[in-house]
Amino acid sequence: MIREYHVTMKDSHGRQPWPVRIRGDGGLVLGSGTLLGDRHVLTCAHVVDRAAGRRGAASVEPPAVRVLVDLVRLPHLAARGARVAPGGWAPMAADGRGDVALLELGDPVAGQPGARLRRLPLWQRPIYAFGFPKEFSEGETVHAVLDGRVGPGNEQVQMIPANPGLWVRGGFSGAAAVDSATGHVVGMIVAYYSDPAAGRSFMIPVETLLRHVPEVARWVVGGSSVDETLTVGSARPEDSGAAGLIAGFFSRSSARNVLVVVAGHPDSAVAAALRRAVVLSSPELRPPSAGPPGSGPPVPPLGSIELSLDAAGKPPREIARRILEFAGADAPAGDPGADLLGAAAPRSVLIDGVDASTDPKGFVADVLGPIVDRAAERDLRVLLSFRGTAVDVRLDLLARRLTALRAERARAREQRRALAERLTDVPAEPAPTAGLRVALTRLRAAAARSDAPPVPERLADLERATDRALHDAARLRRRLAELAHAHRQLRGLLDAQRARALAGGLTEHRELGVAYRRAHDLLRGGPSPLAEATAAVYGYADEVRRALGDRREGEP
Repeated sequence: MIREYHVTMKDSHGRQPWPVRIRGDGGLVLGSGTLLGDRHVLTCAHVVDRAAGRRGAASVEPPAVRVLVDLVRLPHLAARGARVAPGGWAPMAADGRGDVALLELGDPVAGQPGARLRRLPLWQRPIYAFGFPKEFSEGETVHAVLDGRVGPGNEQVQMIPANPGLWVRGGFSGAAAVDSATGHVVGMIVAYYSDPAAGRSFMIPVETLLRHVPEVARWVVGGSSVDETLTVGSARPEDSGAAGLIAGFFSRSSARNVLVVVAGHPDSAVAAALRRAVVLSSPELRPPSAGPPGSGPPVPPLGSIELSLDAAGKPPREIARRILEFAGADAPAGDPGADLLGAAAPRSVLIDGVDASTDPKGFVADVLGPIVDRAAERDLRVLLSFRGTAVDVRLDLLARRLTALRAERARAREQRRALAERLTDVPAEPAPTAGLRVALTRLRAAAARSDAPPVPERLADLERATDRALHDAARLRRRLAELAHAHRQLRGLLDAQRARALAGGLTEHRELGVAYRRAHDLLRGGPSPLAEATAAVYGYADEVRRALGDRREGEP
């Protein structure tokens, strides 16, 4: 059965009953936490250690100390005492991993107003957190944007402040990182960078929380980031070449967006490498016995595969809804639209058994097509694994990608033409790609003949060439957009400084007039080097500041 999925939680922003404040017996605020169910609280292990007066090396055993939990959003209820729950202790290791504690309240909270945790794609995701810094002991909300995995073993996710001057600091440890779009908890605040000018802080995502304290799974909603069939081990040694290819692809060490792999039978050595990559790169599933990275065949970095799906035996619509559900997107009651799939697909996804779907051609047309159409534009990593050579299905996908390439190059040419009217140092167009379309036509003809040379090898070469051409075209468009943005900013700065000079009564200032005309002509008088225009605009701005240095704006 396909579950319907709709976002319904975001309207509760700021009114959730589950943020809690954690204090020591003496009343000192130690940090924050999240109420789970009616009697458990999720927080950082170092918050509990502070209550016990423990600092430095972490203890394997949890402290027996009791902490006080204030239900700040339920002020009519008294504070509860709490201790570490059985199986709820994952202290910070020497290398910085861990730091998770699950507390159990002495008295339950009626009504079960606890939070719901959810696995979601985390790249560039807006979140907010409610903590208790010393200057705002009643609580403060900060907003941030998630910005990639960092820290020991890639366990943590960096957060960049959304508003200057409002950042995570002391008193936020243990606070929920709440997805701004859905209202689900996607992680727990664990640390911050002490330099206020940087404002960076860090959270532990749900998958990592689950690995350290599996008991938390009781409060996690939504599907897993890995289909269970992809976690089944194999007695066959994995193919080391395939392992290296998959690891390099998801580590983003190569300029590729879509990788096609022919894994063969599910018990093959390539399939074993695929499943090993899925499990050992999963923040939730990677076993402690796996050893440090570098021990054994290469695997993708931890957390680099956001969603791993098995399409075998499933209809396209079910897989589409699975993708949208994981992404936290509003899925319509009918078939998901192509635009929604293309926009909402995770930044990195692995799909096994493409040709074993109940409708492979429909799967390519309605699900994979919209995603790979935007793979280069969004810089996605999409690995598509086939059980057989599946020449017909792959040719259909390749034809679609070549159509997208033609459109992408046309947009790049238009961008480049418009920018060349303003700048002289515009990047060159990529090499012509007309030969790719010719090669596809020949491959289709060869696939229809029994006496043709082997098609799969030539098809794989053409897939790689097309993906590389799409990647290059998208990269060119991004660079052209950056140059156009820089040019617009210079024009805005020049206009603003001109307005300052006029307001300051500098209409007859000869040196300023010369500097302004030079900058104006470079920006608006025809193509010019961006570096030269930048120097002229900033030079004019410096002249304006010097001329206004001993007078107030508006005075003659």
